[in-house]
Amino acid sequence: MTLFAEQGYRATGVRDIADALGIGATSIYSHIKSKSELLHEILIDTLDTILTVQRDAISSSTDVVEQLRRAAESQARFLAEHPQEAEITIRDFRWAEGNAVNAIDSRRRRYRKVFEDLIVEGANQGRMSVPNAKITAFAIIEMAEGIPQWFRTGREVSINQLAYMYGEYALRIAGAYNIAEPGRPSRAADAASRSHR
Repeated sequence: MTLFAEQGYRATGVRDIADALGIGATSIYSHIKSKSELLHEILIDTLDTILTVQRDAISSSTDVVEQLRRAAESQARFLAEHPQEAEITIRDFRWAEGNAVNAIDSRRRRYRKVFEDLIVEGANQGRMSVPNAKITAFAIIEMAEGIPQWFRTGREVSINQLAYMYGEYALRIAGAYNIAEPGRPSRAADAASRSHR
């Protein structure tokens, strides 16, 4: 995992893996069938874990806006806490082969569809406003995908602060803050009013 994360899957040879383990290159095939088998295991395990994290985040609330916030927060938190797995899954999924391709693609689609469904439900309830729920879901997901590359614990923000900010960003992207609550102007209108005072 460390080699794939640091060098990339394609740039990591079986000899590199064997050298890191302190064994001969041919001996490694006593433990695995191929390098791709290692990649598939990392990708599927990581995707299964983040799907579980996403499900748990959403089930912790019945309010669709809060569900979207918590789903986005859980994504940011996972990417910050598991940078190696995240980096490989975000970057190297395209090198999957054989039957693993469908297994990986279906998990990626399921993850995106959950965001899309929340946005559609939010729009149906009049709580969110977007021109295209699918593209909005992609935007929210891809916004966080750089986290493994730049986030380091102990710098500008903590993981909790990072997660909170990404939850806020997700709501803004989904238009949740542009919807007026009954009896009061939207937050965007509030901000515009304050800027002219």
